[in-house]
Amino acid sequence: MNILKLLLFYVIILGIGGIFTWLNVPTTYSLLFFIFLAIAVVGYYAYTMTASKKTNAILRQVRFQKSNPIYAHILAIKEGTKEDEIEALDKLIKKNKNNHDGRMDYEFQRAVRLGDFAGAKKIADSMKNGPLKSYNQAYAEALAGKYGVARNKPFYQSWMKHSIEAVIAKKQNNKERYQSEMEQAVEESKGIQRLTNQVTLEKTLKEWK
Repeated sequence: MNILKLLLFYVIILGIGGIFTWLNVPTTYSLLFFIFLAIAVVGYYAYTMTASKKTNAILRQVRFQKSNPIYAHILAIKEGTKEDEIEALDKLIKKNKNNHDGRMDYEFQRAVRLGDFAGAKKIADSMKNGPLKSYNQAYAEALAGKYGVARNKPFYQSWMKHSIEAVIAKKQNNKERYQSEMEQAVEESKGIQRLTNQVTLEKTLKEWK
């Protein structure tokens, strides 16, 4: 399906080029048109993946580029099994072998998904100081039942606080509060993070025991 969409896009571009040729549009104007078109396409993609709050639009872009390991992991959360998620995380860990914090973040997620909470805390503590380390440390403390410690960590984005409150609610087996906090996390996040929060919410509710 994605290949068909790409082919259709190329056909449209070729068609526009053919029309310009038939109308004898000056080459300079034709080039300017295609440059502006390229900028618009790239700009739309960048906006969708970083700042959009339209989850369906973000999901369409993710499906279109599902060969990207990051997007494959998101789709594994949404549609796959736990084993699919671990496999996707393993690929991300391998891909980020030279990116310390990127690799450690995926190793953290892997440990959490496997229920190795002690290992997850060690991984979070080994990360460089920054928003990602602080969030993962809060996540690990919440999983360990140290709710006060988790809440006292600095959160650099508003959705992070709601996400940690959701983890605490999950530990306390409070499904209604979990859903409420995660819905707030979704509402206060944008782009790919918004979709990640949304599919995490859906998967957790699906697996709730």
